[in-house]
Amino acid sequence: MYVPGYYNCCLSEYAVDGNITTWVYQDMICAHSSRTNIQQEWWVVDLRNVYVIKEIEIYGRTDCCRDDLSNFDVDVIMPTCPSNGWNDLTDGDVSRCHYQTGEVNPSIRITCPSNTRGRYVRIKRRDMQALVICEVQVNGDQLNSTRKSGLLSTVAVYARGHIGYGYVGPVIETLAALSHIYCTCVCIMRTDCYTSEFDRNTNDCTLKGECTNGTQSSLFQDNNKDVFCVQ
Repeated sequence: MYVPGYYNCCLSEYAVDGNITTWVYQDMICAHSSRTNIQQEWWVVDLRNVYVIKEIEIYGRTDCCRDDLSNFDVDVIMPTCPSNGWNDLTDGDVSRCHYQTGEVNPSIRITCPSNTRGRYVRIKRRDMQALVICEVQVNGDQLNSTRKSGLLSTVAVYARGHIGYGYVGPVIETLAALSHIYCTCVCIMRTDCYTSEFDRNTNDCTLKGECTNGTQSSLFQDNNKDVFCVQ
């Protein structure tokens, strides 16, 4: 990110701090990229789970320089398996939500196409100019909405087992468990968990999330492990 010498500025997290204003005292609380003239500047937020994205609101500067938020694409990205964090941005399944040709003045609300889903939201310029974003708000529904809403007592939730297999997917957490039953129960109670992977030799329970090709093609044979995919 861009770091000027004459005022405080520009951290990428300023675009998701809940503040839509431009200045607070001597700090410009907007994400501000460098202008390198060798690459298209971009900014990404990790939603920490897969969502069906409905609307995205983007806020720009109100004092000047509105061309710093123009000529950009808004993409929703579903990560790949295995998940490699930010590396997924080039390999993941990209859904184009919007192209903004003119200046944002001072904000824009974007409605994404029906059933647009993903974990990352990326804003990327089509030219080599700087990118300045003061706030981004993403509205949508988490895919595991039945578990998130606390409806476990009324909605059937089950796990599909694969004995003697591991699962290639983004790791959420690893913990000790007495059995694959306990491991799967922990996964069911986590809204971000798609698969529990239990190692019978070490009693390690690995909770994993879902990504683009999160199906049986992501399974691999391992006689020491059992996998249960939560439905």
